[in-house]
Amino acid sequence: MMRLKIYAHQLLDPLLAIRKRHFYQQQLLHLSDGDYYVPYDIPYVSQFASPDKINDYIHNSYDGTTDPNWHLFGAPDATDYAFWCHRVCALACLKMCIQTLTEHSPTLWELVQHGLKYDGYKIYDEKGRMIDEGWYVSAQIQIANDYGLTMETYSYAPALAMCKPILDGYPIIVAVSPEIGERKPNWRRYGGHVVLVYGFEWRKGNLQSLYLHNPSGRYPELQAKAKIPQHRFQKLYAHRFSAVKLKASR
Repeated sequence: MMRLKIYAHQLLDPLLAIRKRHFYQQQLLHLSDGDYYVPYDIPYVSQFASPDKINDYIHNSYDGTTDPNWHLFGAPDATDYAFWCHRVCALACLKMCIQTLTEHSPTLWELVQHGLKYDGYKIYDEKGRMIDEGWYVSAQIQIANDYGLTMETYSYAPALAMCKPILDGYPIIVAVSPEIGERKPNWRRYGGHVVLVYGFEWRKGNLQSLYLHNPSGRYPELQAKAKIPQHRFQKLYAHRFSAVKLKASR
């Protein structure tokens, strides 16, 4: 069922997003050529304790229990870290927003525990079979709310739709293929990962590139402050994202 759902999204999402392209293009008619960023210096957070080992984690089955920096994750032991480090891209992006927009600085382990209280991740189904699903957006929204943030979600959205929230100062948590972290992606997956987009390049009335932090980029240039050309990003984009904002003061 999950595979069928993903396949349906892969077919329908781009078609539905095309219908909205003109609307978002109209919002940007006044925009001059240049690079645009949210007005914050967003710290990079890797979902893995040792960013220099990410390629080994992904491709060489690196054993996280042997990572000398596992304790930076905040987990009580290396075994817990080794399990969750592969599963916290969404929480790493949320942590970047929390650290940037508030005075809080939770560890990734604290966010894992926080999200589990909201049933944000399911490891097993009711029959005890491993399904490994999450983090659900509903739980992310609740976590953000507890830290004084809100998340405005966009579905069936062209990449252009990210520009206006960024211009308004909101970092964007974006659903993509994990292959965005590869130097030579093979385009086989749809969704399954998120990155934090904080800026874009605009030239001649068109989106040229996106600037982002990728919690699992395999190489340094694809981790912090990665610049991804729009044509490459489009192939890896899952047509949904969330704009993260401070709660409005009363």
